[in-house]
Amino acid sequence: MMPAHLAPTVTIGMPVYNGERYLAEAIESVLAQRFDQLEVIISDNASTDGTPDICRRYERRDRRIRYVRNERNMGAAFNYNRLVDLARGRYFKWMAHDDRCHPDLIGACVDVLDHEPEVALCYAPTTFIDEQGRLLRTIRDGFHFRERRPSDRFRRFLPLARGWMNPVFGLYRTDVLRQTQRIGSYPSSDMILIAEIALRGAIHELSESLFYRREHREMSVRANPSARERQRWFDPSYQGRAPMVHWRWVMEYLRIIRRAPIHPDEKVRCALALTRWVKWTRRELFGEMVMAVRYAPAWRR
Repeated sequence: MMPAHLAPTVTIGMPVYNGERYLAEAIESVLAQRFDQLEVIISDNASTDGTPDICRRYERRDRRIRYVRNERNMGAAFNYNRLVDLARGRYFKWMAHDDRCHPDLIGACVDVLDHEPEVALCYAPTTFIDEQGRLLRTIRDGFHFRERRPSDRFRRFLPLARGWMNPVFGLYRTDVLRQTQRIGSYPSSDMILIAEIALRGAIHELSESLFYRREHREMSVRANPSARERQRWFDPSYQGRAPMVHWRWVMEYLRIIRRAPIHPDEKVRCALALTRWVKWTRRELFGEMVMAVRYAPAWRR
């Protein structure tokens, strides 16, 4: 086990809110990692169930675990990003309180990041499990972007920018992650984060599925089915109507292209790729505009 006075190689950040049902299983899968030069930080978003008791029990049991708690529910975006600020490891991974890791996951990702400095994010293909932990299906997410040009990686990313963003739970270089906008307080901000990572470095997909993502009724995407509910999950203070999510994505893509530390020619290529993506999503963009006009207050018409 790592001496207490040494900084860990890996920080695993676990955001949680009322996660008592699966939390212990998730923690156990982290403690079972064969790579043990790590710390585990659990950030509790003011849970009202048995989550605090579970976290304190594990904190007493293993000195690699640190438990912090928000006085009130600050929303998922704040809770995820707080963990990045608290991290001491040179590599960082978010770990959802209801998922599981194979014992070799962290070690396999560290091996890639240690030997390939151009890689900013390493992750494993995803195996979905049910409420009882039974295997459902395994998918290769396809975010294996090893191209030299950032614009080529960004261009390949855009057609995949839909559905599950499983690579968000991979292992990042902490310094690269801290340079990004991280998790924004809007739906599918993890999608924008992966795009920004692709602009800043290569993304490597392992050959073996070592990550288990749980599907259940209480998971965030099912407990918050509408755009407005998902917005409030990210930011509980939100009081507006359903957000124009596709237009928000366009603005955020432009923002990360502008911020990226890449050559101006590469930014132009990224913008051209984004123009093609806008054409693919024109129906959604137009639909959001129609809804915005239809439900706009009379004084704004």
